[in-house]
Amino acid sequence: MTAFLDEELRERAARLTVSFDGEAWILGRAESGVFVAVPEPGAVFVTTLQETGSLAEATARAGEIAGEPVDGTDFIDGLTAAGLLDPPAEVTGGRGRIRWIEGVSPRTAARLFGPAAWSCYGAAAVVVVALMLLRPELRPSWDDAWLLPSPGLSAFTWLLFGIGFGALHESWHWLAGRAIGVPAIFRVSYRGVYVVYETDLTQIVTVPRDRRYGVYLAGMAIDTVVVATALGLRLLDLPAAVDDVLAAVVLFQLLGIVWQWAALPLRSDSYALLANALRCHNLYRTTWLTAKAKLFRLTPDEATELSEMSARDLQVARWFVVPYVAGIAAMAWILVTGVLPLAVSLGGWALTQFGAGPIGSAGFWEALAVAVYIAVQLGLPPLLALRERRLRRVGELL
Repeated sequence: MTAFLDEELRERAARLTVSFDGEAWILGRAESGVFVAVPEPGAVFVTTLQETGSLAEATARAGEIAGEPVDGTDFIDGLTAAGLLDPPAEVTGGRGRIRWIEGVSPRTAARLFGPAAWSCYGAAAVVVVALMLLRPELRPSWDDAWLLPSPGLSAFTWLLFGIGFGALHESWHWLAGRAIGVPAIFRVSYRGVYVVYETDLTQIVTVPRDRRYGVYLAGMAIDTVVVATALGLRLLDLPAAVDDVLAAVVLFQLLGIVWQWAALPLRSDSYALLANALRCHNLYRTTWLTAKAKLFRLTPDEATELSEMSARDLQVARWFVVPYVAGIAAMAWILVTGVLPLAVSLGGWALTQFGAGPIGSAGFWEALAVAVYIAVQLGLPPLLALRERRLRRVGELL
C-alpha cells in the first residue's frame, strides 16, 4: 500500500483533472497524457481528496455513492500504479513533454471549424461527388500514378505527396483540437505497412464526446477540399504536365480518404469516430487483447489488463475483433500482392539504372530516388513498431 500524509495526498490529487464524458468519469494528468476511466465513486473519491486531503472522508463519500463500502487505500494504489499521483519530477519524460504550438490561437483556429467552415467542407464533398458522376474523364485511374516519364521520378513524387499532404491532413487535426482547447503532439508512426504522420490528441478525452467529431473529421475535410480544388483546376485548359500532376493529386487524396474508412481496425480517423460514437475508452487495446486471447495466449499481465478494461469496451470488442482481424489480414494481403511486387519491380528497374548509367547521371539519381522510396516504405514501419513497443514498455507512449 502506498502511504501519503493527508496534506501530501491533497497536493498530489490537486494535479488531477476530473471530467465526465457521458458514461464514465475521466481522471487524468494533463502534463503526462495519462487518463483513465472510472465510475462515479472514483470521481467523487478524487474530488473529495482535492477538497479535504482526507483519505477517510474520501473513502466514506465514495462508499455513499457506490452504495457499499469501498477500499480507499486500494484505489490510491491504483492511481499510483497508473502514474496519476506521481510528483512532477517523476512524470515519465517522453509523455510529459507535451509541446504546445502557440502560433495559432484557439479563437483563430475556431474560424476554420465553425458552421460556415463546415458548410464549405460539405460543399467541397458535393463538388467532388458531382464531378465524379458528371465528368467521367476526371475520374482517377491507376495510369494517373505515373505522372512523370520515368517510374523512378513518379515514385519519388508520390513520396513527396505523402510528406506534404500528410502534414496538411494532420495539421488540420491539430487546428481542430486547438479550436476546442486541446493540445497535440506530432510524431511519425505507422499503420500496418504504411508510414504515417500521427497527431496525439490524448487530452481530447477531457472534452465532451459530442465536441470531438469535428477533430476526428478535420483531416478528411481538408483532404476533400484539396480534391475539389484539383478537380476544379482540371476543368481549366491547363498544360498537359500540370493536368497530369493534378490528376495524380486527385488519385492520391481519394486513395487516402478511402483508406481512412477501409483501415478502420488500424486506428484510422474512422476508428476514432466509431470508438467515440460507441462511447468506448480504449477499444483498440481491448480488441487487440481480445483477439490475442482468442487466437493465442495472454501473459498474466495482459490477462489482468484485459479484465480491468471497461465493460463497454469489452462488450464492443467481442464483435469489433472481427473487422480488426480482417483489417490485419487485408494489410497482409496488400503487402504480399501490392507493396512487395511494386517494390521488387521498382527495385529491379533501379538496379538496371544503377548498372547502365555512370554515377551522377540522370539515371543514377532516378535509381537513387527509387531506393529511398523503397527504403522508407519497407524499412521504416518495422523500425517504428520496435520504437513504439519500447516506448510503451517504459511508459512513454500510450
